[in-house]
Amino acid sequence: MGMESKEKTTFDTIYNANVEIVYKVALKYAQNHHIAEEIAQSVFMKFFMKMDNANLERAREWLILNAKCMSLNYQRDGKREILVEDAEAFWEEESVDELESCVEDAFMEEMRDCEIKDFSKDILNALYLKNPRWFEAIMDAYVLERPQKEMAESMGVSLEGVHSLLYRAKRWLKENYGRQYDHLRKS
Repeated sequence: MGMESKEKTTFDTIYNANVEIVYKVALKYAQNHHIAEEIAQSVFMKFFMKMDNANLERAREWLILNAKCMSLNYQRDGKREILVEDAEAFWEEESVDELESCVEDAFMEEMRDCEIKDFSKDILNALYLKNPRWFEAIMDAYVLERPQKEMAESMGVSLEGVHSLLYRAKRWLKENYGRQYDHLRKS
């Protein structure tokens, strides 16, 4: 019984110290009072469940980060959600031609996304085959967004060496894939 009481006191202390900031973070990203309250409640529930394995000194950071992530996830998932009333109104108002146009546009957009992904994969494969160090530099700088100074240290070259690798890799990519990229961008 003493252990449960200690955990409850610890949780209550952390809750009281952080409930306002967690709510404010959730409200900032969710932009809805009711949703922010639900997110704050979920964050603290999740923390309570994981409290035994948590670093209690870093609880505030964990709570804030989770409030932000849950809010952003809510926004992302909410964009896909269609209320029943909205769906019924859509079917009553939209003509079949407009619906077909909508479906066709969505299909074309999906096809374009697939083309872009395939093109990106082809470019990166070709770059790796041409020069694995160029590939590593491009991935670190533009995909992983690592600072170039950090890249230089991990690659064992100077900062100027990283600049040179990136310049040569980009020039090769432009020479070999520039036209295809321009065509894809215009279509």
